[in-house]
Order: sequence, then structure tokens, then C-alpha cells
Amino acid sequence: MHLLFKAWKDYFQRNRTHFAHINFNGVAELTAPEKELVCASIQQFQRGESSEGLHLLKIAKAYDPDYHEAIQIFIKEEQKHAGVLARFMKQERIPLIGGHWTDSAFRKLRKLLTIENTITVLLTAEIVAAAYYRALHNATQSVTLQAICNQIISDEEMHINFQAYTLRNFYFKSSPVKRQAYRAYHHILMFGTALLVWAYHAHIFKAGNYTFTTYMQFIAQEFTRARDMITGYNAIAIRQEESTTALSSSPAIF
Repeated sequence: MHLLFKAWKDYFQRNRTHFAHINFNGVAELTAPEKELVCASIQQFQRGESSEGLHLLKIAKAYDPDYHEAIQIFIKEEQKHAGVLARFMKQERIPLIGGHWTDSAFRKLRKLLTIENTITVLLTAEIVAAAYYRALHNATQSVTLQAICNQIISDEEMHINFQAYTLRNFYFKSSPVKRQAYRAYHHILMFGTALLVWAYHAHIFKAGNYTFTTYMQFIAQEFTRARDMITGYNAIAIRQEESTTALSSSPAIF
């Protein structure tokens, strides 16, 4: 039994009621300018949160039984994000979309090569989402949307930790050459994705008090935090009710 994946499974189970405190009153809260501002952007992110994760479930089952169980609950948590955003959009009369080319491209990229690549793509998306929902929180005065964003921001912190912990398992089994190749690949993927998201959602970031510089600084900060967890330089924490459990290992140089 992989005890630390079991710890992640327990965390996701504890977090299943994470949106129970949000009150949907059915009354539209966005002003007309706010709705125009966020409409297309929130449609894209809601769609991105709604993956069934079939490929990830398949490869996770082959990798580790406890990881597979943790991934099952993790995917349900991501789908809860999509469901809560969809409920807010219904309240605001914002229609759902069936797809977007950026979402389709990311789904295809996740299916390439190895499980390590799939998780790296997921981690990249989590880091960008951590920035996006902070900006979206500040972009309107909607109390409901701000509460949703606050909870997703909290969830994304643990999602980044979870993906980093999984990638750490691969990192310590890799050769120095493979580690350097992975580092270069992840840098290109991370900052390429960040630029793409800025191109489509700059208006949200600007409304949320982010300049391009402060946005990229946040991305770099979270990327570095994830990298340091992957390499074992920093401990990885799982949030408890009132504390955290550190999942540490020997420091390593990235």
C-alpha cells in the first residue's frame, strides 16, 4: 500500500463538501458590464474543468492502486469546480459551451507520451488556474463568484501539491539527463501556456489588478514552488482540518 497516496485520497474525501457553504440564491449578481467582461472567459474555464479524465484514470490504474483511488476522487473534485461554475453561470444566464480549441489542444497534449507527461500538463494547468481565479475574484463584485473563486484557489493549492508529489516519484527514478530534459520541457510548456492564457484572458487579469508583469511573476513563483516540491527541495503539505501533514524527503538539486 502506498501510504502517501492513501493520505491524498483521505484529503480529497475530507474535502468533498468544500462548496457546501456557498449560497446560490438564484438572483443575478453581475452588472451588465461585469457579465460582458467575464462571459466568454468563464465559459472557457468552466469547460476546462469538466473533463471526465478517462485517459488519466486508465494510466493511473496501471501505475498504482492507491494513486488510482486518489485520482478518482481528484477528478470528481475538478468536476465539482465545473458544476459549481455552471450553477453560477445558470444563475447569471451565461450559456455553457461545448468546447474550445485551447481545451481540446490541452486534452490531446495530456494523452501524449507517458503518465509523467500527463501529470506535468495537469500541473501546468493548475498553476495557470491558481492565477486566473485570483484575478476573476477581483474582477467583479459578485459575492457568490468571489466565494467560488476563494474555494477553487484553496483547492488549486492542494492540487499543485498533489501533482508535484506524484511527479517527485518519477523524478528520483530518472537519470540526470532525463531530469534536465524534463526541466527544459516543463519550462517551455509552462510559460508557453501562460502566454496563451494571457492572450485570451488578459482583460480578466487586468480587471483583477494584474499587469502582464505581475501575472508572469505569480506564474514563476508557483512554478518554482512546484519545482522545489518535485525535486525534494521543499516538503509537500496536505491540508488537514486545522493543520497540515508534511510529506518530506531528502533535498535534491534541480
